[in-house]
Amino acid sequence: MNYWYIQRLKTMTLPELVYRMGQWRQSNALKKEMGVRDAVPDCTVTPNLLPDCGHPLSATEHIDVFGIEIHPSDISDWSYDVHTQRSFPRAYAKNINIRTAANGSAKHVWELNRMLFLPRLAIQYRNTGDINYITVIMRLVSDWVKQNPYLTGINWHSNIEINIRLINWFLTWEILQADELMTRNSFFRDFLQGTWIPSIYQHCKFSHLHPSLHSSANNHLIAEYAGLFVASSKWVFKESRAWNRYAKQGLENEIFRQHSANGINREEAAEYIQFITDFLLIALLVGDYSGNPFTRAYKYMFRSILTYISNLLTIDGQIPRYGDEDDGRVFLLNNDVHDNNFVSLLQSGAIYFKEPGFLPNAKGPDQKNRLLFGNSAHTVFAQYKIPVTPVSSKFYPEDGHFFFKKRTAGGGEIYCHFDAAPLGYLSIAAHGHADALSFVLYMDGHPFLVDPGTYCYHTDTQWRHYFVSTRAHNTICIGGANQAGFVGPTLWVNHYKVNVKEYGLADDHEYVVASHTGYKKYRAYHTRKFEFFKPTNTILITDYIGGDNTTVEMPFHLHPAVEYELRGNRCMVSCAGRSMDMRLDPQMQWSVACGEVDPCLGWYSNRFYHKVPSPVIIGRMPCTSSLTLKTELVLS
Repeated sequence: MNYWYIQRLKTMTLPELVYRMGQWRQSNALKKEMGVRDAVPDCTVTPNLLPDCGHPLSATEHIDVFGIEIHPSDISDWSYDVHTQRSFPRAYAKNINIRTAANGSAKHVWELNRMLFLPRLAIQYRNTGDINYITVIMRLVSDWVKQNPYLTGINWHSNIEINIRLINWFLTWEILQADELMTRNSFFRDFLQGTWIPSIYQHCKFSHLHPSLHSSANNHLIAEYAGLFVASSKWVFKESRAWNRYAKQGLENEIFRQHSANGINREEAAEYIQFITDFLLIALLVGDYSGNPFTRAYKYMFRSILTYISNLLTIDGQIPRYGDEDDGRVFLLNNDVHDNNFVSLLQSGAIYFKEPGFLPNAKGPDQKNRLLFGNSAHTVFAQYKIPVTPVSSKFYPEDGHFFFKKRTAGGGEIYCHFDAAPLGYLSIAAHGHADALSFVLYMDGHPFLVDPGTYCYHTDTQWRHYFVSTRAHNTICIGGANQAGFVGPTLWVNHYKVNVKEYGLADDHEYVVASHTGYKKYRAYHTRKFEFFKPTNTILITDYIGGDNTTVEMPFHLHPAVEYELRGNRCMVSCAGRSMDMRLDPQMQWSVACGEVDPCLGWYSNRFYHKVPSPVIIGRMPCTSSLTLKTELVLS
């Protein structure tokens, strides 16, 4: 742990060290407020902001906590980890150590405490009129407030959790139409005024006092600004005007800082894109609905983000992975809690910008967009025909993302993402993986060559190290080392630089040449040329490697669902009627690894805290000076 703190300090600038000292002093001073219940604050409530969707709604009541299903009636301890069956202490929040598994996983506890399920209970009330749903909501929120006094316990530890909860409380309030409900239900009015509103105020106060700045200013900061903006737009306390200006300006700044000019999120974590974009979306809409709209520049960047999403997705709406993923959601408003939020966001873009080009193949808007946009959601679908656009490759050389695409006979697709992007964002690159010059391959939406995923953050060190490692990606690994220094669950040092040397887009031949500096300290280098010959559906990979007295590994991670047969330096891979002939470089010794644990190799994680054995075709050989390796993938 001391080593981690030393490495973490090295990532900080002098201004950040001064800021951190100020935060430490503030945290110590705030201990005296632990458990203090503020006097009921003066509050006026902005009338309903979300438009009436005017259509029947539906929702499931169950809660999925990383594969464990529970029901709202089962919740009794808000500090309880349902996976490890342990509870976090009721101590001062900032003193609780979340970097060990001693009390369970904070991630498990927070998933429940985000209250993503609460708006769905409100939907059930709207759909049925059953007052029992109001009773359940009142009980759950009252129990939460009672068990989590201000600054007490794990649920006051992280500011992002505070703000996700605020957003879900806002959505629950809006769906219930609580402004009107409180006028005809005295018990509900007393609950709002005596329990819920005072806790909302404390959440807003905490959000404003604990921003994630400097090297921590990633998706957490966007979440914090979005939650405070939404809450201060709805609930007007004496500080709300100042909070609102602060949060809105923060979002206006961070949407540009955390995205490239092409709308690509700088954290280099594909699944996080939907998470971050939902924060930006709910703030955008609340700004419009409250008469406090964001600037045209903000909206232009939001549109650029959606354009990148449309290029990122496969033909059937999947996201080829890169970087971390933890199944995080800002809110869950559809009946299917495992819905495709990327597709839903493209619907949001089509509705908001009135651009049918964003519309995925859907007959109408999903429930999330009906709730957020009201009747205008249907209007866009009804008025526009979805244009049939050709599948075409898209290169982002400035950002290091290259999407090779081809429409095949019968309406299928060859899809390949080549990653020549930076490690991650800011000095800690918290959610990046050491995956420079790696790639993934899909055919007709079926994954063939994959990024193995994430699996965990803090609780299983061995597995965390494996899933972020260079060996766990389809690139060259030299000397068994990572391309950057991994010193903690969300902390990288000695970041590599990637250089896109050359690229070309043509009807029959597309290519990119890139290198990185990740092995410079080992006096080694790696340059990769990645080519797609469209007429023959052939991918040619040429690797140029240099290094003295070292070993070279070339892994190809297969999806668990494919069938394969390795013979010498040829491997036939097939899935769902499509096949890939892998003609591997004969200089290397080729073998298969699957489900190995010492060391870890051959695993796939399709969701957080879940992993299965998965085959890796891996080549190994010594390198004494320089090598040129050629791999040919023939797709059919």
